[in-house]
Amino acid sequence: MTSTPKRLLIAASGTGGHLFPAIATASQLTSGPAEVEIEWLGVPDRLETQLVPRQYPLHTIKVQGFQKPLGLNTFRTAGRLVAAILEVRRLLKTQKFDGVLTTGGYIAGPSILAARSLGLPTILHESNALPGKVTRWLSPWCSQVAIGFDAAASYLPKAVTFCVGTPVRPEFYPPVTAA
Repeated sequence: MTSTPKRLLIAASGTGGHLFPAIATASQLTSGPAEVEIEWLGVPDRLETQLVPRQYPLHTIKVQGFQKPLGLNTFRTAGRLVAAILEVRRLLKTQKFDGVLTTGGYIAGPSILAARSLGLPTILHESNALPGKVTRWLSPWCSQVAIGFDAAASYLPKAVTFCVGTPVRPEFYPPVTAA
């Protein structure tokens, strides 16, 4: 009897610090014994449009972080955030995803909130010892938060954390030598 593969949406965008751990995780998930289908959520014209491996279908949404000082642009950004949440929610429903994995940054916001509104499990991975703003604000809304350093847990008191380190792509594994 063949089981139905789990469908996972990975939301990772922007910098290598968010993108490369997500790519490493996707590689491990698809090379292991579990059947996992992965699709990607990113932002147009960002690094992921060039670097995410082609085997992962790429969806993009327009989203940006809030800037200081607060002003008229804050209201525009808030409106875009609401639109992004609705767009991700629609994607999660129509494509029948089983869960979301994100690595923080401003794409994590709409992804976490949309998944939460649908009751889907969400894992947030934070590679930094000092978690970013989105991670600190939204970690309580996630099913679990994977952290790269034990020290990060003290900044996330309302989150369910577990330390896994930072995922590394296989091409960076040390060579195996005979003993």
